[in-house]
Amino acid sequence: MSMRNPAPSRRSLRPLAESLETRQLLSSLSTVPSATVSGTDTKGDRWTLTLYGPGTLNVVDKNGTAFTPANQFTPDDINTITVSGTITAESRLVGKVTYVPASSDGRVFFQQLTINPTGEYGQLNPALVHPKASTPQNGIAAVDMPDFWLGDTSGLTPMPNATPPLNFPKSNFHSVTSTTGTTPFFLVGGINAPEGINVLRFGGVDTTFIPASGMSLDQTNQNNEFVINLGPPIAGGTSIIVNQVKTDAVPSTTSGSTAVNQQSVTFVVAGRINLFQANEIDGTTGTASNGTSLVPTQFAAPPLTPTQSPLLPGGTYLVSDVLSGSAVTTGQIGDIRIGNSATNFTAFALETDTFTPPPSVDPVTGPQVSNFFIGGQTHNVILVAPSGSRNVFFGQGMDNVFINTQFIQNLQANRDAIGSAVTVKRNIGNMVMGGDVTNTVIQSGYDQDLSAVANSPETSIQNVPVPAGGVFNGEAPPTIINRISNATLFNEASFSPLAHGGGAIHGRIAGNVTNSIISVSVDPNPSGIDNPGQFQNVTSKTFPFGAPENIVLPRGVLSLKVEGAVNNSAIQTGPNPLGLPAAAVYPNIAPTSAFFAKTVRVEHLPVIPPNVPEAPYPSPTPYHIGQRFLKGLFKKDNSVALPGRPTGKK
Repeated sequence: MSMRNPAPSRRSLRPLAESLETRQLLSSLSTVPSATVSGTDTKGDRWTLTLYGPGTLNVVDKNGTAFTPANQFTPDDINTITVSGTITAESRLVGKVTYVPASSDGRVFFQQLTINPTGEYGQLNPALVHPKASTPQNGIAAVDMPDFWLGDTSGLTPMPNATPPLNFPKSNFHSVTSTTGTTPFFLVGGINAPEGINVLRFGGVDTTFIPASGMSLDQTNQNNEFVINLGPPIAGGTSIIVNQVKTDAVPSTTSGSTAVNQQSVTFVVAGRINLFQANEIDGTTGTASNGTSLVPTQFAAPPLTPTQSPLLPGGTYLVSDVLSGSAVTTGQIGDIRIGNSATNFTAFALETDTFTPPPSVDPVTGPQVSNFFIGGQTHNVILVAPSGSRNVFFGQGMDNVFINTQFIQNLQANRDAIGSAVTVKRNIGNMVMGGDVTNTVIQSGYDQDLSAVANSPETSIQNVPVPAGGVFNGEAPPTIINRISNATLFNEASFSPLAHGGGAIHGRIAGNVTNSIISVSVDPNPSGIDNPGQFQNVTSKTFPFGAPENIVLPRGVLSLKVEGAVNNSAIQTGPNPLGLPAAAVYPNIAPTSAFFAKTVRVEHLPVIPPNVPEAPYPSPTPYHIGQRFLKGLFKKDNSVALPGRPTGKK
């Protein structure tokens, strides 16, 4: 008689990354088409959009002319796709490219997709007990169109003699903040679904797309933005899958101006984001010919603050927030997976909507980003998780990565950490770096107002305007080498991050540690006092580590294994590779000093690098519990494209 082997008594022996949302859709999706529209774009690609289940579909060009069977072979680009009357549990929109000529890349562009909240409504009297009363489901279960891309198909040129040009409406989300006021971003298109989409799968967004007639966005001499704004679906959370998001930045063409115009993409989802998956996120780095930086200011070095001018956000934003006035408690993100490289990418979760100032105290259980994976190279990446992160993994290195969070359970990178900053309120449970740690600061046990780090909308105190801040508005996240003031109108003494006594870091480094600081619950200059009774500006003196005036809090624990050499000699003077004008580490201690805590245990032993999956991720995609229905959905739609080949290519 065969015997069953007993299961391990400890669940820790069977680790499994869980997603936030485990509920399934309420019923199977409809397979009955209710509307079909076909057309041919200006590159010769033939496409078909089909709506299954309840609802109606309308597709028009930039002049408002509808696509019909009579003109489906006339070359024309899609401007607006409108879907109405859908029901979340049954309806889905499927887009396919049926023919791609040899001269085309197979991408069909559209400028706006709107899912109107005009489907099934509940009873007029919600207090009436009725066993057959329907639950309002005005969203849509899925939008599955992997070869359809967001881009500017209007080709509008700036209005002559207008300052600024006003061809597009102003965006409600982003603007340029300076000491002289604000300059808007312009809303050039996007996806709007107030009642939510369970699964949104499309090709991506390309701000550099050049329409057949007119000009590309980077020639409009203005800041432009695509917004994907999704409300909370009735059940199941939201999953977003794209191939690529590409943003751009160019110098202003105004004579004598040194301004930069950003072309940005913002994903704002109310409620849970089960999954955000992209093959690649691209953006602009470097400087213009006139020496002006093209990088969005939330990644700028040295970082800017709201008192400096201007704050210019940009790149790709992913935000989980709260629908204003709804019962949704906080934003949550389950999985962020970027298969290849990520450039100018900012992700965070909020406990309010993007227009409401955050509470003064971060919640203990609130907005989390559970799993954060980037398989390729990183360049300018920000992650803010006010209530912590379970797994933060990098398939290659951490280059110009900034992380501000409550805690990190696992922080792993297969290769180097260069020019990065990790600031954690509580502890880093398991840190493994597969290469060198260079020009990087890693801190645990430091108080920080994480909700404000993510987003601080413009407000006022006693009728005194307070400019917008946070990474959402272009402000760099605070680090130990870039403290920011937590000042109110009457208090200039407080600043962040500020050491507290509850930090810990446990980890391994498989390379050298050069010009870097790893500290736990140590404040190099906590008071900000230079002369007795005289407060200094909080950014003027916060160093060096290892000096006698440091406060070393008694419960900080730092435990590391380091395989390579440690050399901090270059940051014991100033200016130095960390960008500081003065020493970051006290000159009178050994140049091998890089680790600071009350209890420091450093062993010099061989370290095995981690084995985070690198780009490209293996196929098939390993969907977690909350996304199990995605695989069957794509199979049903027959819309899964082969790598490098558009669906339906002949």
